[in-house]
Amino acid sequence: MPAIARKLFHSRDIGEPFDFLIWFEYAPVDEEAFEELLYKLRKTEEWNFIEIEVDMRFVKV
Repeated sequence: MPAIARKLFHSRDIGEPFDFLIWFEYAPVDEEAFEELLYKLRKTEEWNFIEIEVDMRFVKV
């Protein structure tokens, strides 16, 4: 099982005004790997098409 799990939702599937939503899950010990993943994603050519990015973090207590 990967250290960072991902689930992609398309707006047509959940009735929201955005194109898609990506949900990531990882253990606290893998936070640095997640930050590295975000850094790499934000450097891709495809990221130029992102108009709005909302970064929300939740911690299970």
